[in-house]
Amino acid sequence: MLFLGSDMHDIKSSITRLLCEQIFTSPIHWSKATDFPETATHAIDFGPGGLSGIGPLTGKNFEGCGVRVIVAGDRGKGDAELFSSLDVKFEEWWSKKWSPSSVRTS
Repeated sequence: MLFLGSDMHDIKSSITRLLCEQIFTSPIHWSKATDFPETATHAIDFGPGGLSGIGPLTGKNFEGCGVRVIVAGDRGKGDAELFSSLDVKFEEWWSKKWSPSSVRTS
C-alpha cells in the first residue's frame, strides 16, 4: 500500500499496522506528508528521538506555523505530553502574530 500523505482519520484498518508499514516498508513523500492543513496543532514523531531524529528537523520546518512536534520515541521526553489530556501545549503562530497588517493612524 502506498501512502501519499493522506489523512489518517480516513483509514479504516489497524492504526498499528498502518504505522508499521509506513515506518518500515513504504517510501516517504516528505513534502506531501508534512503539508499540514492550517488547523493542525501537533505532529508526533514515533522514531528513536534525539537530535538525529526526524522530529527536531520537522520542528524546525514547522517553526512559526503553530504546529508542535511531540517526540514519542526512546530518547524523547514527549511521552508524558502525548498521553496526558490535561496539559496540552500549543506552539505560537509567529506568522500570524508578526505578519504585516494595516494600521489606522490619525
